[in-house]
Amino acid sequence: MGIRESYENGVFSWVDLVTPDPDAAKQFYSNLFGWEFEDRPVPGSTPYCMALKGDRTVAALFGMPDDKKEQNIPPRWQSYINVRDLEATVQSWQTHGGTVLFPPCDVMEAGRMAVMQDPTGAVVSLWQAKEHMGAELVNEVNTLCWNELQTRDAEKAANFYHAVLDWETEVDEKPPYYITCKVKGHMNGGMFDMDKAGLPPEIPVNWAVYFNVEDIDVAIEKVKSTGGAVMMDPIDIEPGRFTTITDPQGAVFTIMQVNDPED
Repeated sequence: MGIRESYENGVFSWVDLVTPDPDAAKQFYSNLFGWEFEDRPVPGSTPYCMALKGDRTVAALFGMPDDKKEQNIPPRWQSYINVRDLEATVQSWQTHGGTVLFPPCDVMEAGRMAVMQDPTGAVVSLWQAKEHMGAELVNEVNTLCWNELQTRDAEKAANFYHAVLDWETEVDEKPPYYITCKVKGHMNGGMFDMDKAGLPPEIPVNWAVYFNVEDIDVAIEKVKSTGGAVMMDPIDIEPGRFTTITDPQGAVFTIMQVNDPED
């Protein structure tokens, strides 16, 4: 089962979507994944909308601030890594060549966070939990199942995350030389080098978000019927079958029909 009650240091624990149209995004993701939404008030800001599968939180979305809309900043899914000591991790991040984009701060009673950029340019958030530990359900159908760094220097990234978060990394010796990342022997995401994979240079470095679906062909039809777009034909790989999607507002994510979610 994918029920979680806590996360180890260095493990991805949460994803959320910043979008210019929260109401439209709720409708899209509710249709695609069957999620229900629960608005949590935020003083001086728009609500933080928890996405639930059954009675367990699986993700969230919130409205993009007006100043970001004016700058034409695109909507995006954001990944969070659980850490036991935020300040110490931020210091180590900087020591090893990373950058602080938004310094550590309290998020009410939910926890503490910082927004970081690794030396290859990918942005990710660090999360030290208080009342909100992260996703209560992962790896099952219609929940988060993978986080993947798409970068232009995978070797540099692997060395960085090993140094800062003690990730164990293993390189597939066959092209495109995919790197798997583990924490205490358990899978925690992957990395690949977009240059070695022959992807066009306009694709930005990013931490991509994958959601498990029961039937990828059915999911694709739901995406198309509700205003989303499919960016490529589904691809079969050892863990399953996947494709990349954009929602109606333009946020990019991946759906995968997973062969063995527990793996």
